[in-house]
Amino acid sequence: MSGRGLRRSPSLPPAAAPHLGKKVPGESRAGAGNADHVRWTGYQHGGTAVRRSLPRRVAAALGADGNPLRRGIDRAEAAARLALAVGFLVAAPLLAPFAGHLTQVTGERVVRQQSSWREVGAVLLRAAPQEAYGYGAMSAYWVPARWRAPDGAVRTGQVPARGGLSVGAVVPIWVDRAGRATGRPPMTVGLVRVRTAFAEFLTVAALAALALLSAGLLRVLLDRRRMAQWGLEWACFGPRWTARRRPGG
Repeated sequence: MSGRGLRRSPSLPPAAAPHLGKKVPGESRAGAGNADHVRWTGYQHGGTAVRRSLPRRVAAALGADGNPLRRGIDRAEAAARLALAVGFLVAAPLLAPFAGHLTQVTGERVVRQQSSWREVGAVLLRAAPQEAYGYGAMSAYWVPARWRAPDGAVRTGQVPARGGLSVGAVVPIWVDRAGRATGRPPMTVGLVRVRTAFAEFLTVAALAALALLSAGLLRVLLDRRRMAQWGLEWACFGPRWTARRRPGG
């Protein structure tokens, strides 16, 4: 047997292939035939499978390998994928620092605005509800309390307190310059840095997702066009081919 990509199996020791060169008992002549034992070896070059280099594989993935079997629509899809890849590589280094800078500027402004916040002690005017179960020992309840503002004025309002605290207990709260409870600590420079890095990462991830989504949508649309074109070509040439294949045709 001969053919491209096929060659005779190399000689094997009798222990590895005892059936080669011997007639198998009970095997009919029609079943055995006279074909040599062959195995598929793929594309061969000097007895060794040819492996394309990385640049050639990349060129094939981008449709720039000069394959004559590629249609115009295939080359258009490859060009679109290349444009999406180049667009991502250009946009990511530009938009990610911009998003990080914008987040950093906004965060630093908030840090300056909240630099006047102070932590004060609020005295509970009512006991916090007792926990019914031990699982919620870290739960907080909003209870009325009284505290002194940075300017010395006395303020009252709702503050978060851990369950089970009695009347008169002191809980730390953050207040602004006017003495109003903020309900949270001020933003710090470290938190601004974390948000800046997260904004840059999120920008790159969003650009990558957009590029992949665009490539997938383009592939779906072009596949529909390919199938329509294939159906038209088959409708034209399919009957001629099948007629030739019919016995006596």
